Amino acid sequence: MTIPHSFPSLIDGTTQVVLIAGAGLSHGYLPILNELKCNLNKAAQKLGIALATGDTFYTLAEAVLKSLAKSGKPVADSRLWLAEELGLFNDRRWFGETGLPLSGNTPRHRAIARFAVEKRLRAIVSLNWDTLLEAALVSVGLADGVRVPRPWDITAHASVVEDEHMKHLGEAHVFPFIKPHGCVRNLEQARRLSRSTGTTPPVIFKVTQSDIDNLPVEQTLVDKRVEVYLSECPLIAIGWEANEGYLRNTVIKTAKVAKRKEFDAFTLVDINWHTNHSEIALAYGKNNNEVFAEVQAMATPTTDCLFQWLQARYALNKLMTSSPANQATLQLLLQQLDQPVHGHFILRWVDGWLHTWVRLCWRAGVMQGNDPHTGQEIEPLDIPVMPRDVHVPLGTMTGERRELKAAAKLLAVLGNDLCRFNYEKFPGGLWDADTWSLYIPLPGWRGSAQPADLSALMPLVEALRGLGFVRNIYLVWLADDDTSPDQAYLNQLSSQVRRLMPLEKFARSDALTWIDLEALKGGTHGLVA
Repeated sequence: MTIPHSFPSLIDGTTQVVLIAGAGLSHGYLPILNELKCNLNKAAQKLGIALATGDTFYTLAEAVLKSLAKSGKPVADSRLWLAEELGLFNDRRWFGETGLPLSGNTPRHRAIARFAVEKRLRAIVSLNWDTLLEAALVSVGLADGVRVPRPWDITAHASVVEDEHMKHLGEAHVFPFIKPHGCVRNLEQARRLSRSTGTTPPVIFKVTQSDIDNLPVEQTLVDKRVEVYLSECPLIAIGWEANEGYLRNTVIKTAKVAKRKEFDAFTLVDINWHTNHSEIALAYGKNNNEVFAEVQAMATPTTDCLFQWLQARYALNKLMTSSPANQATLQLLLQQLDQPVHGHFILRWVDGWLHTWVRLCWRAGVMQGNDPHTGQEIEPLDIPVMPRDVHVPLGTMTGERRELKAAAKLLAVLGNDLCRFNYEKFPGGLWDADTWSLYIPLPGWRGSAQPADLSALMPLVEALRGLGFVRNIYLVWLADDDTSPDQAYLNQLSSQVRRLMPLEKFARSDALTWIDLEALKGGTHGLVA
């Protein structure tokens, strides 16, 4: 099994990509349709509806809502009642509050959210009621509608369910997140308002066959905006069976008119290929062999592996641009990732260490930029340190990227030796479980902030507080050139790290040892200077 291409429009090109997220994107973290169907059966039986063998989820939901309408229950109240019967309010997995890894997001959602910050995505059209993608967007720093100063372009997202929400997309810094089938947060807000005021506002909760076949009048502007995005950008669909007639027709109509020329004008990431997919591929002038990136539930590549692979290839491209001297080594690593390789150390290194390192350098003040919307200089304190996945783009910003050049140097020096480290347990650190040793790379050049602010290591510090089995901590001098370490700066950095340490044994003046990359590679822990 091979992936048909390396998603060049997403990771290499200048044209942005539209992403359609179907139920398959949330697979493994939410109740499957069979579980929801069991709840729906119980709701139907409460209403005295006889169950038939041929009932699908959508046809039975339609019967339930028709029964409620006959009893005189208002449309909005009926849909909220059905959402409650399905378990959407009580099961907090739908809100991304439980059932996720400790980071609060999944690898696939996290990588997608980072691509949004990187401006590689033009918009996401999510057909899911859950908020797993929104939780990931918030975790990388894109709060819902909140404008914050940052030296990059995309700093917030806006959820759009119906036409009245379109006004939230008027600012250039806002990433469009479109949810035409409804959202559990909106439903929960409507339920609370109904209980407090006795008046239920209109709700969007697409749950019947006629819902997914037809477009209601309150979403015509939303559909037109989606049509514009599709005409301007290639399309990636994830876990989407394309059963929604209204959206499938929009995609097909737009594809035939736009006649996009990209090799990856349409890509499907899914476990199965359906007749609907063939119809869409034909509209793009493609066949399944050209567009079908087949993923597996339990085998390689999973959806998580695929998106970590794409994230790693994108990062390697940015490192090569920033560090011409290391291009040959990085190109060899890129060749190792011609196809997704589960567990490859580069996937883990990019996902778990590189993004923390970049954020550390910007917070420390050794990197600096201007707000692209105001032109004002960004202070290091404006770079957030929490939550742990707040993302500073690897691309989109002008100027020399010394932190990327230093990261490329680390890759070039250590190469495959990096496979021995864990990058998730202590964000920003290199954890060697065999020796119980934690290595913390720190930027080897001074910046505008004096002393350097290392509070971006707080997620690592919190992990130390909860996992007190570290035997040794080494500080790694990581510079972007061959400049000799400055002893005064070394002392300053080590003092800053000791102040952060939650364990007394690592807060002592003699507790931390500096090493360089060669020492890290060879396993000999002599002084760096």
